Amino acid sequence: MKNIEIKRLDWDSNFFGFEVGEIDGVSNFSDVEKFDLIVVKQTHNEPVKIQNFKNTFQETKVIFNKHLTSNYSFAEDSFIIDYDDQPIDKKLLYSLAFESGKYSRFKLDIHLEDKFKLIYSKWVDNSLNKEFADKVFYFKILNEVVGFVTVKDNKEYSTIGLIAVSENHQGKGIGKKMLLKIEEYCMSNNIFELRIPTQKENLPACRFYNKMGYKVIQETILKHYWKNIKY
Repeated sequence: MKNIEIKRLDWDSNFFGFEVGEIDGVSNFSDVEKFDLIVVKQTHNEPVKIQNFKNTFQETKVIFNKHLTSNYSFAEDSFIIDYDDQPIDKKLLYSLAFESGKYSRFKLDIHLEDKFKLIYSKWVDNSLNKEFADKVFYFKILNEVVGFVTVKDNKEYSTIGLIAVSENHQGKGIGKKMLLKIEEYCMSNNIFELRIPTQKENLPACRFYNKMGYKVIQETILKHYWKNIKY
């Protein structure tokens, strides 16, 4: 069987300070020893063995999508504010970002847990500076920021990067209002498909997106293999 070269994930490797690689499928892998973490991506759950590496974590990434129609109107909501119009201290968004990532592999893999807050803080920073997002909206009640959402535009569709509501304000319809705001934003820019990635294990989010008319279009199993990890 032909060996497949592992792809180095440059951003991840530079950010974490150790070598991270990625591979699709279950084939033989070459040059494994130069990596500390290998992320295996699969469309079907099949066993993978990598010598001197231990599988420590697995999740299923799902992508929801919805085709947007302009046959309904949106009510203006003064609680939802465009960050470009009224910038705020980015640190106010960090705790919300941590809430959005509580089901992520960066939080739940114990070998990455110490990096979790760093990567989600960086995600906020890069969203506000337009590297990861084109638009950021936040939800403010009195003087408290209780939710926010980021979106990245492509030619044919837009993708939500982060969406979160503070734990104390969940169940009040704030997530729905923010999602409708993003749908309105997309259509105002002649984009009529919105995609949202999340984890299949994040049952509350999956139920919410289904309720809002979104359907799963893609599932990808992600497995973490760490070098020389022992239990």
